Amino acid sequence: MELLKAKSKITVVKNGIELKFEAAEEGGYTVSVPDLPGCISEGDTFEEALSNIEDAIRGWLLVAQKYKRFLLRTAKKHQLSA
Repeated sequence: MELLKAKSKITVVKNGIELKFEAAEEGGYTVSVPDLPGCISEGDTFEEALSNIEDAIRGWLLVAQKYKRFLLRTAKKHQLSA
């Protein structure tokens, strides 16, 4: 992958998920997933950033799934509609 200049941005869609990469001034890349609030990672290389964001996505989805279960149990306990 060709190196991007600092502050350059590129959007990649992988498996239907939009990933936003930004080249950092100090080197490396920051990457985020607009559809998953707070899902962000980085890497020294584009490939490392891609691998790291894939791991972050898995973690984000796992936490979201557990949190949803907690909310549903809490709502049922308090007889709230979910």
